[in-house]
Amino acid sequence: MFLFAPFRWAWGILVTFVLWLGRLWQYLIVEQWQKIHEEMDPARVKKVHYLGPAVMCWIAVALTFNEYYGGRNTAVYKWFLKVLPSDHQYTAIYSNAYWALSCSVAYFILPSILIILTPGDRIRDYGLKLKGFFSHIWIYVLLYMIVMPAVIAVSYMPSFQGTYPFYYLADRSWLDLGLWWLFYGIQFFCLEFFFRGYFLHGLKRDVGFHAIFFSALPYCMIHFGKPMLETLGAIIAGVVLGTLSLRTRSIWSGVLIHVSVAYSMDLLALWQKGKISVFM
Repeated sequence: MFLFAPFRWAWGILVTFVLWLGRLWQYLIVEQWQKIHEEMDPARVKKVHYLGPAVMCWIAVALTFNEYYGGRNTAVYKWFLKVLPSDHQYTAIYSNAYWALSCSVAYFILPSILIILTPGDRIRDYGLKLKGFFSHIWIYVLLYMIVMPAVIAVSYMPSFQGTYPFYYLADRSWLDLGLWWLFYGIQFFCLEFFFRGYFLHGLKRDVGFHAIFFSALPYCMIHFGKPMLETLGAIIAGVVLGTLSLRTRSIWSGVLIHVSVAYSMDLLALWQKGKISVFM
């Protein structure tokens, strides 16, 4: 019986941890869905409104725009290269700069224009409010601590190391890594605004917390081509970050967790490949 004591002890810890995660999910997610649902305007639900369908249509247009004009094999990208100097060592970053620019146009600039043109709408009401951000900072810290063990575990996989960082010269110098992270961060802000700002806050008045799941579907699909575990993780991230955005009325925690995890993934990939020493 003594030999089995360590196993019973480990099993007890595992069960306790799973139960704790279950209670955490209930408090942070399920109970928040109920509160979001209760915030719906009953009068609005009984009427036919066209903002929700307009948002959904633009989501499709923006994703199509980014698919056909956000890549390197497009006439727009070739023109982009022609107007920029090509006689320095950082020309390899151009494709990443173009990627960030195309995301800015599709995911932030054009939706913002539509919001401005919609009577009674304000951009800040789509998750850009900073008020109350620091009161929710503990949620960011908790999510980061939950996600990082899994990220560290998958960093040992060849598929992970072969994918990150996306910029293949990120290990050349701190400047290369810094430039890459600048454009990477811009892309994440625009992505969060699009999926957790414009998408969610544009639909919540019509469908309540169900908007979270409408948003999670295309958010998962834009991860196609990446490692499968990351794509599956995008479903969970879409639900959790969507709930956080609607409940706090802010996308900034999502931006922060996204950027922090992404930068950590790059550093872990470089460390696993033995390239961190280049920066020392």
